[in-house]
Amino acid sequence: MRDAPARRTIEGRGRKGSFDMNLALNAHDIEPADVRRRFAWARRQGNPAWLWPDIAPDRWRAALTRLETVVRQVLAGESVSEALDGDPEALGLAGYTSGVGPLLGYWIEQNIVPASPEVAAMFALHLAHNRIRVERMTSEAIGVAQALAAQGIACTLLKGLHTAHAYFPEPGTRPASDIDLLVAASDEAAAGEILRACGFVAGKKGRWECDWRRPSVPTEPRSLSFVHADDPWSIDLHISLNVQVSAGAPVTRLDEALSTAESPPSQSPRWRVEARAQVLAQPLSLIQLAVHAGSGLQNLTLLRLVELCLVIRRDGTAGTLDWDAFLATAAKIHALALVYPALKLCDQLVPDTVPARVLERCGEKAPIAVRRIVDRLTPASAQRVDRCSVAEHFMWADSWRGRAFQVLVDIGAPLAQPWPRLWSIYEVRAWRLFRRTVTR
Repeated sequence: MRDAPARRTIEGRGRKGSFDMNLALNAHDIEPADVRRRFAWARRQGNPAWLWPDIAPDRWRAALTRLETVVRQVLAGESVSEALDGDPEALGLAGYTSGVGPLLGYWIEQNIVPASPEVAAMFALHLAHNRIRVERMTSEAIGVAQALAAQGIACTLLKGLHTAHAYFPEPGTRPASDIDLLVAASDEAAAGEILRACGFVAGKKGRWECDWRRPSVPTEPRSLSFVHADDPWSIDLHISLNVQVSAGAPVTRLDEALSTAESPPSQSPRWRVEARAQVLAQPLSLIQLAVHAGSGLQNLTLLRLVELCLVIRRDGTAGTLDWDAFLATAAKIHALALVYPALKLCDQLVPDTVPARVLERCGEKAPIAVRRIVDRLTPASAQRVDRCSVAEHFMWADSWRGRAFQVLVDIGAPLAQPWPRLWSIYEVRAWRLFRRTVTR
């Protein structure tokens, strides 16, 4: 059910100021048919992730650079030197793709970041929608955690919905696409039955997780300008923390840290809003966030760098994050290389967030290709939306054997897909070759 009719408008009240934007909550809604046309257009352009025909990538990149400056100044405790002004469409899109749109809306609402009326209205819309969305998803996560606990199944809440409540200035400032829950592999079948009883249906199943969705939740976004309250969401039921960033890379076994370094279940940290759900303790929590952010450049968003900074600051101050323990745990599970890109760019965004010795140790373990690519990146340029690079695709395959195996998987894996999916994969590849959008 939609939360607001077309006539409903945003009326925000900040602690330090107020605004009356008179923007309808559905101001940037688009119909499912239009969403599908955008995706079809993007495929024909040879870049299926770039869905905005009216905004040139250069405008988006310039806006991202501007947002990076604002975020850096706020996190550093400095006054924002220049009001956010200029191109509201490009700035709004940059806030959407980078994930920081709701956070900027909050900072503008609190008079931390000055902005023109047009830009303020755009980011107020980001914040209003995500407040509704996070409230919904939090309610769903609470219900599922309670249902699992009632049957004696322990669950651990991972990533965004945990950090939204524990580290961000308010939960609505941290968008999330799904609810990540970890259960023991032996509890997977029982947990699935509980999710079915709660009204969810199983979707795509991966090596270590399964996607569960409510039939009533849309499968296509309601807007392509910000994270919409009615955008799709799912529960990702994980049975492992292990990660394999590409077919040519080895498996990083985070489960070994989970089984040896975590407290007993009765002493594990608890989710702030529902004590029946656990959360990861440090240093594994930071390792998992950094691995997830840096394992693929499509994940290396400005939001995730802000998230790492907030986690490091708060837990470092509280004494629950010890860098020696972080290095020892990451080394034991061979994760030092994987955390390097995210930590390096987090420290570039806010200098001195990560100790130099930690960056040096992690960088020593990163493949040469990874270091070369990361050294060319900035927090604003890291995320991959507007292009595809062969070098980046293979950067984690640190041997000829790994690269050869990845080529075989790239060629062979699509053949195992159902025909519609196989056609879609080869259509994208054909358009990329035709448009010459794949770079070295």
